[in-house]
Amino acid sequence: MAKLSNSWRQLAAISSFALLAACASPGQQQARYERPSPPPSSHPSVYQVSFATNMYDINLAGQRAIEDVASVVEGNNAVFVTIVGRTDTAGSADYNTQLSQRRARAVRDALISTGKIAPGHIETAWTGQERQAVGTVDGIAEAQNRVVDMYIH
Repeated sequence: MAKLSNSWRQLAAISSFALLAACASPGQQQARYERPSPPPSSHPSVYQVSFATNMYDINLAGQRAIEDVASVVEGNNAVFVTIVGRTDTAGSADYNTQLSQRRARAVRDALISTGKIAPGHIETAWTGQERQAVGTVDGIAEAQNRVVDMYIH
């Protein structure tokens, strides 16, 4: 029985060496796992629509941004857009909250009107004069804060 046990061990060892030698033969590449690179992003994940003071009308540049977002999202039911309206600190906090809401709704309505994204794939929020891109004291008109951000996710 000891002789039989030794021959199985020898056979297993020889098989292991043969397998390793076959894997290392010249001309053959060993398979290795490499983490795939993420696909290059052809668009930013955040788009912006800017507004004039006390306005919520969408200008030509804003219309282009909305069309860009709609084109990116079109046909992809797994994608959502979050819209966040913002204002600067010119005016009262209550007024700015209402203005940021109007801006966010104007952008939402414009996105829907493209026909490329379903209303159920758009989330709308507004912050008024809170969470500004450029922090200012009350009463300061700052163009970088008069925006609606569109986040694609």
